[in-house]
Amino acid sequence: MSLHDVNGQMVDTPDENPHYIRAVTAVGDAQQLVAEQDIYASNGMKLIAKGAPINSHQFERLTKHKLSLPLDQLVVASNPVDGTALALDMDKVLEDDARYRQIAARTGDPRALKQSLGNLRLQGPILLRLTVLRERFPDIYRHSVRTAMIAYAIGQRLSLPARDIDHLLLAALCHDMGEMHTDPALLASEHSITPSERRYVHVHPVTAFVLLRELPGITPAAAQAVLHHHERLDGSGYPGDLPGARIARLARIIGVADVAEAVMKRFDMARLDMLFRLNRARFDADIVGALRDLVSMKHMDGSGTPEIDDTAAQLNRLAGLLQAWFAVRDTLEAPASGCAHATFLFERMGAIRSMVLQAGFNPDNMASMLAVAKEDPAIMRELSGMLDEMDWLMQDLANEIDRRSPELAGLSQGALKGLLGQLRPAEDVLPHDASVARQTAC
Repeated sequence: MSLHDVNGQMVDTPDENPHYIRAVTAVGDAQQLVAEQDIYASNGMKLIAKGAPINSHQFERLTKHKLSLPLDQLVVASNPVDGTALALDMDKVLEDDARYRQIAARTGDPRALKQSLGNLRLQGPILLRLTVLRERFPDIYRHSVRTAMIAYAIGQRLSLPARDIDHLLLAALCHDMGEMHTDPALLASEHSITPSERRYVHVHPVTAFVLLRELPGITPAAAQAVLHHHERLDGSGYPGDLPGARIARLARIIGVADVAEAVMKRFDMARLDMLFRLNRARFDADIVGALRDLVSMKHMDGSGTPEIDDTAAQLNRLAGLLQAWFAVRDTLEAPASGCAHATFLFERMGAIRSMVLQAGFNPDNMASMLAVAKEDPAIMRELSGMLDEMDWLMQDLANEIDRRSPELAGLSQGALKGLLGQLRPAEDVLPHDASVARQTAC
């Protein structure tokens, strides 16, 4: 099976991926999929005749042979996700969620999104992939639709040229198509991803880029935005650890929209506000500013004052993390420690401590923080929101340590294990929608 190397990531040739082929053939069990032309193996053997139905019965035949052409170019659906279907699904979002109605209204022209969808001229391979996404990966499909709506609104707010808006909308719709090539068992909501499995999730932008750049109608700008939508300005993202200057603006917009959608789905707007306040170094300020113009991030959901015991446990964990970091830092500063590979640790832990200070709290006296918060419900909500985001950031840093483990092999593994123990909570703060939180790790 041939491989591609993008940003140092090796990925299967997308059209040969058995997880995707199984998803395509399963769609054929529910609606009519037919071969648009004869399907041949690369050795010239005819596998399926033009006009034949494509369903689960063809799975073994399609995966046993390398195809002469990608499956996306050979199969058509009777009920595809086209511009009209996308517009209807976006109307449903607007009908069900007042926040998205507000976002659409504040773009200045709520009807412009439908017009842009009509201008996309989606090609057959993209129509099929969107259809498979809708039918077999509905959570990812709904996430992609809502992310596209947010990204489009941000682009409008930033007055991007119409051509860039089209590239942005297409890239946002396609940004998680690489997930269809991941083992579905890893994306199941009940599955807790292990450090060794996480690399299969981290490769999804690369997979999507490889498949999209070969398709008609996909511009280089759109494909690049998909590849880099998990990169962060401080170099903490993936798959390329790119610094801000190397991340295209469209990718930055999708990155903000991607995270915003995941948070808005489960939390109130105050939580979204806190996330971006605590991650100022990681996201483009102009793009976050445009999002703030579109939504009322300060709105509280009336959920009441957080439980004192829960907040105290979070404070204790944060205090334990800072203490564990001092021990690790001492080993990294020792001669010949190999700490050049751990620069990101100094930066990220320094940022966490700085965030606590910026929020007006003393990281060296956690007990006083809780005592003050007990006397004021508003402060308690603020403290709880900050600690929720700290939990999320700590989990994200633990994932980054796992991802960079080959670079850290020369460090004190005992001290590093202690740090990881403090970074990882009992369970993820943002479950993957079930895939989305793993995708959107800030």
